Amino acid sequence: MNRIFLPTLYVISGIYAYSALQHGLSVLRRQVNRSHLLFALLCLMAAAMTLTRAGAYRAQTVQTLVEMRRWEVLAGSLFLLLFPWFVGWLTGFRPRGLLNGLTMFWSLIITVDLILPHGIQFAGLPVLKHFTLPWGETVVDLRDDRPGFWLSLTWTGILAVMSYSLYACMVQYRLGMQPRAIALARALIVFICFILFDALVDWRLVEFVNVTDFGFLAMMVLMDMELLSESRNQYRRMSAILDHLPVAICLKDLEGRFQLVNREFEEFFHITNTVIRDRTVFDLFPRKQAEVFRIDDLRALELRREIESMEVLERDGKQRILHTYRFPLLRPDGSPYALGGVFIDISESREKDDALNKLRRQVWHVDRVASTGALAGSLAHELSQPLSAILNNAQAGLRFLSRDDINVGEIREILGDIVRDDKRAAAVINGLRSMLQQQETPRDNIDLAACIEEVLELMHSEFVRINIAVEHNLEPGLTARVNKTQIQQVLLNLMMNAIESMAEQPDERILKLALTLVGTKAQISISDSGTGIPKENLERIFDGFYTTKPQGLGMGLEVCRSIVTIHRGAIWAENNPDRGATFFFTLPATPDAASPQDSSAS
Repeated sequence: MNRIFLPTLYVISGIYAYSALQHGLSVLRRQVNRSHLLFALLCLMAAAMTLTRAGAYRAQTVQTLVEMRRWEVLAGSLFLLLFPWFVGWLTGFRPRGLLNGLTMFWSLIITVDLILPHGIQFAGLPVLKHFTLPWGETVVDLRDDRPGFWLSLTWTGILAVMSYSLYACMVQYRLGMQPRAIALARALIVFICFILFDALVDWRLVEFVNVTDFGFLAMMVLMDMELLSESRNQYRRMSAILDHLPVAICLKDLEGRFQLVNREFEEFFHITNTVIRDRTVFDLFPRKQAEVFRIDDLRALELRREIESMEVLERDGKQRILHTYRFPLLRPDGSPYALGGVFIDISESREKDDALNKLRRQVWHVDRVASTGALAGSLAHELSQPLSAILNNAQAGLRFLSRDDINVGEIREILGDIVRDDKRAAAVINGLRSMLQQQETPRDNIDLAACIEEVLELMHSEFVRINIAVEHNLEPGLTARVNKTQIQQVLLNLMMNAIESMAEQPDERILKLALTLVGTKAQISISDSGTGIPKENLERIFDGFYTTKPQGLGMGLEVCRSIVTIHRGAIWAENNPDRGATFFFTLPATPDAASPQDSSAS
């Protein structure tokens, strides 16, 4: 006797099981589309249905036949319950009412099949009959001469599932996804043809066995090919996108073995994708550097978030600076299944930034020299006053000491005046030296009120010479982490501009300064009673090389803006309602400075 049919069924069930395992592992390894999970479950149900039908074909007793057919109905009903959801996720057409209705229908069929004494396949206890296939193989005849109500009802459910699936293909086709819609429709039509053939067999119009298993196989193979084709196309599209990104990108498994790198990675590290696959950083870098990389990888996996770091490598005989990002790829339950890495070579940009910062510091220094040079006359006068006072007091002291009756109190008073004038001269010299120094002072928490008062002291003689009244309202205790020299340069530039604006004013000249806390920002304002700023120039006064002064270079306000911007602040100007203009700039206040106002506001 030729045994072909039953072994073929076992082979088919093995194919289903393999496909289920393949898609199931894809779901476990990475976060994929839900259709892959449903397809894996469909393959499991198809495998179970094929095995139980094979068991029914070789049943030795009526009871075994009934049980095999019961479990076959269970597996087939679960398949038909899941299949509409699979089609819905595959096509994007998911009418909840219809899908829930089909789910309830097949749940009812499963329940009835488990309750009825002979399942829904048999209205009563069947008779064990055999059927000889054309090639001589004998199997149990599964055709029932007396199909019951529930078995007939299943054909209605099958018709509903197939009708919905074909309609979903039409919807998907209209939405522009023709290849996927055509592939699914082709698989469904093949399966429906096998179902119709089985109907002819059950109605004894054709003398043969049921071939639904082969229909299942044809449909599942076609859909499996489509899913795998989409996965390959998606992989190719992803690879093409990654290859065009100007950064090095890699993907590793949890053990640190490379699985994928893009073209930029290959070019930077001089290694191809095929060679690097399944190798680790210890195969690419010196052990010390590789250990640093692996530690960062493990931190990203442990913390389950992105880790950012800077790395210095020796490549092609040069030192390269890499800005690196490592991030875990997570499953829906939050567990990592892979690790991604991005490496950005910032060596050239770092060199350009260093050169730009050097040039900027040189420009700022030249601007400070020009500003203090404009104050040369006032500074000379400011120094001559305490020096003259020191000389006069010293001469007076010598005269007092030449007397016979020395008054110790007067001598003490003279020496005190000398100390005071000396400190005043030293303060002017130190302020001037700070402004003119080439080396920038580091950032520190600076008392802004004291910083402003130092600049006012430096410009005191200039205010007296031009007859400018200075009014200031400085909120005490406000500090900011800044470069003191640079902030004083901003203050000096803005005050010099205010003096020039008021120099030709015939009447009262007033310079007003204010320091207040606005939110988390320290705001400094410098207001003058000068000529103001033409309205059309308000938007351009901070542009480089733009000036309204005949002898100006247009760099002062641009330098002010650069300094304030680097300190994460803002600068702007407004015309006053009556006359003159006000320049404002803000600096981030330190938390201690911002807390009193915040707490009082709350």
